[in-house]
Amino acid sequence: MTAVNDNQKGKVARSSRDRVTRYIGLIVGAIFGWEIGSRVAAAGGDQPRGLVELMFAAGFGGVAFIVAPYVTVRFFRWLRRRLAAIPAIDIVAAGVGLVLGGVLSSLLALPTSLLPNPYGQVLPFVVAVVACGLSVFAVVLRKTDLASLIFRRQDAGGVEEKILLDTSVIIDGRIVELVRTGLVSMPLGVPRFILQELQGIANSDDPARKVRGRRGMDALERLQREERIAIEILEVEIDEEHEVDNKLIRLAKLSRYHILTGDQNLERVARMQGVNAININTVSQALRPPVVAGEELSLEIVQPGRENRQGIGFLDDGTLIVVEDGLNLVGRNVRVVVTRTLQTGTGRMAFATLKDEVLA
Repeated sequence: MTAVNDNQKGKVARSSRDRVTRYIGLIVGAIFGWEIGSRVAAAGGDQPRGLVELMFAAGFGGVAFIVAPYVTVRFFRWLRRRLAAIPAIDIVAAGVGLVLGGVLSSLLALPTSLLPNPYGQVLPFVVAVVACGLSVFAVVLRKTDLASLIFRRQDAGGVEEKILLDTSVIIDGRIVELVRTGLVSMPLGVPRFILQELQGIANSDDPARKVRGRRGMDALERLQREERIAIEILEVEIDEEHEVDNKLIRLAKLSRYHILTGDQNLERVARMQGVNAININTVSQALRPPVVAGEELSLEIVQPGRENRQGIGFLDDGTLIVVEDGLNLVGRNVRVVVTRTLQTGTGRMAFATLKDEVLA
């Protein structure tokens, strides 16, 4: 990585734009130095004028040759990167704050100018600077609240509804299939801070986290290609909160959005704060066919269970079946009778006994 960065720096230093900038800086610096040298030589009187001007021209030209790219091309390149990294809503908020500060300072300019000098001359300028600065600071700080009040779109039925996706449900991937069924009709929104968290997971040094992050990025790309529903990257930032989950809840609360998640804790915290949160695992469990006590099933025992002599099988919908005395039947198809079912945080499971019938 260091070698790559060094190569990139070398390419920048040797670029034609930098060379032209250095030569222009050399010429301008030499001319400026010659003029300064002329004034110094004229003031000194007894100094050899040609030598003084040449020394000043060489000195100023050399300095300008070195620093010219850093104060021109590279400075504007750095400034462009910084401006591109600022969210659009921050720029709009700063502009609104500046306008409000200008109006406020205009209202205060006349009474402050009537004060006796020197206060009447200085205070209008000070008031203008303070009013504009405080207005920009206040509007940028509360930009999310103001945006939710000003830009909240309404139709005949009321506020437009939107579903915010969190990182867990994007990584899960089932949201893509859910959208393809047509059951989801509301637009989807992915805040910029969720996308940044997903990108951080994809760039992690941990191989397992990297795989999960890349799977989430792939799911997001597939969602963007879907024509059934609109998905939008929301250029918002919640500076008042530091945790990503808290930012998502606050955004949903301010904009009256819903949250689709796979995190049970996020679902609970959101509901406590009056936000409608939907857990995709709950949706999946609700669509599974029920398994009731006394029902006969045919299934394959695929692995041993945790307890002695238990075997484990799965139904087509993913329901886990624990079969008593099924340890020696791993890899066989059997008939079982469900004795009881259990709903867990990760899904549905059932316990069953053998029906003394081995199918294969």
